[in-house]
This record gives sequence, C-alpha cells and structure tokens, in this order.
Amino acid sequence: MSDDISLKDSFNAMGARMQNPSVLGMHNGASWIYYDFTNRVRMTPMEGGQKIAPFAELDREVLVAARDALIDLGGKPPALPPEASTLNKPQRGLNP
Repeated sequence: MSDDISLKDSFNAMGARMQNPSVLGMHNGASWIYYDFTNRVRMTPMEGGQKIAPFAELDREVLVAARDALIDLGGKPPALPPEASTLNKPQRGLNP
C-alpha cells in the first residue's frame, strides 16, 4: 500500500457497511469480511463455513481503522483491549 493511501481510505474503497452497532462488514467485490467487536473476531465466510480469526492475531492498526470506519457509519463498538505489549510488560528488570 502506498504511503498516500490511508487504511481508512482503503476501508472506504472496499465498501464498508454497518451490520449492527458492533459489527462492520467489508466487501471487496468478491467476498465479505466481518469485524465483530463484541466477540473480538474477524469472520470470513467461505464455502462450507467460515474462517474465524481472534482480534489478538490481527494487526492492531487494521482493527483501529475498522473500528473507526464502524463509528463513522454510526456504530457503537466497544473499545479495543489494550495492546498486548502493554499487558505483558515486566514489572521490573529481567528475571534470571
């Protein structure tokens, strides 16, 4: 992706649609992707079912852009959890 195109622009170009106040649907012309902020998963329907990826496995910048897009559409998703790096910081120096 070039530096002059933001993630938000990319989401708008894909056809973002609010499914409900906490779910953003994205359509790229061939398939749908759903960001479910209540259950903290991304769902991609596919033949025979769907692929589910927990938010913890996804790029935070993409999640922030998806959440912002949902808010712009009138959604009210819950806040994202803190970044993993802030949750796993050691309290003090390295332990032997």
